[in-house]
Amino acid sequence: MLYTNEKPRQQSTPPKAANFLHVSLALCLLSILMGVLFFVIEDMLGFEVPSAGVISTAVPAMMTGFYFGHKTETLMSAKTRWLAILVWTSASYFYVLAAFQYHGLSLSDLFEEFGSFVWVFAGFTALMAVLSYFVIKSGEKTGIKNKIKTREKLASRA
Repeated sequence: MLYTNEKPRQQSTPPKAANFLHVSLALCLLSILMGVLFFVIEDMLGFEVPSAGVISTAVPAMMTGFYFGHKTETLMSAKTRWLAILVWTSASYFYVLAAFQYHGLSLSDLFEEFGSFVWVFAGFTALMAVLSYFVIKSGEKTGIKNKIKTREKLASRA
């Protein structure tokens, strides 16, 4: 029952679980931003950033995990994480194939040039997918801890 000087209580709604399409879209967007950043650095400074491939995989995964962990305060399911990584990796390969087509190359040219070495690329892709899975999970845990600390700090001030 509300009295005239009482305000209605805010009911907190539980945060929605992360959707794999939102997670994969965030991963793709951050990867593109990292690529642009590396391009600008390489163009302005005139040297190649060492380990740019690993960095451009790990940083978007960590930032995405942190964002969704902070937003939802729960760990997303393993299925959501794997589907997001699958969509992200597929989008990356689609981009590479489009770049190949633009330059007049095909996958058969790649196999001709590198032969069995292509399997090394496939193994590296699988390794990066597993690494991304754990980096996203670590980012989520960090985001959750950060949100809890922020809430505790605000509660202690009040």
